[in-house]
Amino acid sequence: MVKLIIPHVLDTENATLYIIQSFIRTLIYIFKGEKLLLTIMTLSLTRIDYMAVGSTSRGTTKLLPTPDPKQQTQRFVVGDHDGILHICGMKKDELQIIFKSLPGPKVNGISLGGVLGTQKDKIFVAVGNSVKGYTRRGKVFLEFDTNLLEPISAMCVLGPDLSACAKDLYHRYHDCRDADAYLVGERVIDVLLLPGEGSAVVAVLACGDCAVRVLHGGRTPTLLRLTTIPTILMPYREADVESKDRILVGTTDGRVGLLTLQRDKTLRVTWLLSNNGAEITSLDTYELQDGVDILVGRQNGVIEVFAFPEEDDTTPVLRFRHNCGESVSTVVGGIVGAVGYPEVLATTYSGRIFGLTTKPPGLLEVDQDIGLMTKLKIEIDQLEQKKNQQKESFDVGTDALAPSILNVNHRMLINKENASYTLSIELETSIDNILLQSDTPVDLLDVESNSAVASLSACDHKSGNYVLATYRCQINTNRLDLRLRTIEGQPGCLQIYVTSQVQPKCCRRIQIPIHALSFHSRIHKDENTVLLGGPFNELNLRGSFTAAEIHAWLSLALPDVPERPHLEDGEGTLIFTSTFVGTMLKCNYKKGNAIFLSENISSIIILRDILTGEATKRKIRLDVFCNIANGSISRVLDLVLPRIEAARAIKEKVKILDALQEWELNTNPEQLCPKYQELLENESNLRAELVKDPDMLQRLYGTITDLYVDWERARGGQIVTSKTATEKLRPALESRDLTLLLQIFNGNNSAAETPVPRLQQN
Repeated sequence: MVKLIIPHVLDTENATLYIIQSFIRTLIYIFKGEKLLLTIMTLSLTRIDYMAVGSTSRGTTKLLPTPDPKQQTQRFVVGDHDGILHICGMKKDELQIIFKSLPGPKVNGISLGGVLGTQKDKIFVAVGNSVKGYTRRGKVFLEFDTNLLEPISAMCVLGPDLSACAKDLYHRYHDCRDADAYLVGERVIDVLLLPGEGSAVVAVLACGDCAVRVLHGGRTPTLLRLTTIPTILMPYREADVESKDRILVGTTDGRVGLLTLQRDKTLRVTWLLSNNGAEITSLDTYELQDGVDILVGRQNGVIEVFAFPEEDDTTPVLRFRHNCGESVSTVVGGIVGAVGYPEVLATTYSGRIFGLTTKPPGLLEVDQDIGLMTKLKIEIDQLEQKKNQQKESFDVGTDALAPSILNVNHRMLINKENASYTLSIELETSIDNILLQSDTPVDLLDVESNSAVASLSACDHKSGNYVLATYRCQINTNRLDLRLRTIEGQPGCLQIYVTSQVQPKCCRRIQIPIHALSFHSRIHKDENTVLLGGPFNELNLRGSFTAAEIHAWLSLALPDVPERPHLEDGEGTLIFTSTFVGTMLKCNYKKGNAIFLSENISSIIILRDILTGEATKRKIRLDVFCNIANGSISRVLDLVLPRIEAARAIKEKVKILDALQEWELNTNPEQLCPKYQELLENESNLRAELVKDPDMLQRLYGTITDLYVDWERARGGQIVTSKTATEKLRPALESRDLTLLLQIFNGNNSAAETPVPRLQQN
């Protein structure tokens, strides 16, 4: 007997279809004399909206345990940006607020705790740099000031131990007394406490340098390097029992993985989903139906349910997907709406709380549900009145000295696959208009999920205005995703103006820096790190500057630079990799001296211009040395030329497909040669690749053109314009002849290295 598992994603509210799916869940077929057990892994969940609170941060919704889950539903607690803590639960099939605190400072995080070995029914709330403790009935039993200088960004409670992180500092308290602390040097995004041997505690930190650190006592932390930044750490739990060594992790590029904590306190990746998507904002495990499931919440509003794999060498299977239309703050599994029906409780950024329940939707019977319908109509009328009152209050003229402020949730992340940026803008209410203005050239790219109407205005480049675009959103649009691409070596500032449909007179301005080296993302640095590639061009700066100054200047040129420098013996090191070209950049700096290495001479020249410009502004004297290596040109061309060949091949194939379509030869593919038949079979994939980045070929040509211009600048030769370089390189680029390109770059100079004359600045 062979068991075949077929995943099937379903999001429906049809009760009849639900019954049919349950009936055909297991079917037996006869295939080639063998019995084949066909299991259809369908999961039908129905959405139930519970309530709405203020805007919420990640991880600020928790489900409280219940003594008997088979007889009782679970209460849930949620904190919002208004500083209000809600404790809610179901009574007589109605959601009731059991406790509601007074408004106050923004709630940054919530963690559940209790005596080790017992249920976690104590509520710990992070507000500013303080922690408050509540019972399940809302009684305050703890007010603790952590004495941290910054607000708490991540918190976890394990028995008598409480960890609180602020920016790049980790701090642990035992019975509200200092236990240990660690300056990570990188932004701490999430923290998790696990029980160690005896009374020891193991801390696991998700950090902004694509690393997961494990702290065990006063020892040096062990590191696990990931390909992207981890955002969420969650212990695997089954039947309300949390694992001591299995950790779920989510990343900025939308991957979900399982980590295993080994005896030597190192982490091992058990499995990692290869498919990526929007950033992971929340994770949980719970048995919804037919085994343990992984609950995933994403930045783009998608909620997914994966079947947890029974074997470590297998990966999860997708069972369910739902899009709620706005970013998800928290997803957690439990029994909330009805006894005996597990569900996914979800909270969004705007404060909407709803459940995705396994309970099939019932059919209303007129004789029995007249009272319920009447009650619902009354509630709808009350909500309409409340909405009108709020709208009228916003229409009243406000004091110009104290205007209303829109709370805007915005993120700008780099996409490594296509070297572009994704800009996400989200409001508590519906977005009316978004205005973009840039003082440097920026390409605005299409987004499939974007339904806003875009309008581009003509700009006067002489006045420093290169982009002016307006996006008018549809009704009930709380979140909008934009894609943009910047140009290497042209830094600037992107200004965003956001207005709301509910508050049309209020406008929020956001300023986002555009870095000079915009397509570089930071990678790890270890003691034994060896730079691959090469040979490297070198930029050496000497002067009366400090390491902190160079670090601050680098933050203007490169993205993802830590807020504070992490120095070892007074020396800092940062390593970047180009998301578009694939070359590397190493920055090594200390007081009075800084060295930068890269295969791409364009990166060196751009960095030299930025750093010398900042030194000139501050009247700091610099001695600048630049050594170039002819072999670095071959390295860059080896990376770019194959991509040019692939981009040209896709364009040529699409031209052939267009010709076949024009002559109507694609209607009878069997009459064509095998080559054209294969093209027709892959037509959808080829056209999708071209649509994904139609200007790829021109961008690759531009990379080599800029390389030639910067190469001549670095050698101290004649000044070459981009137009001249394009005409000179065109024959070699069209033929993709590496030898001819190298001859053009080298000219009559056969020296391996040519030092650039020293530049002195006062």
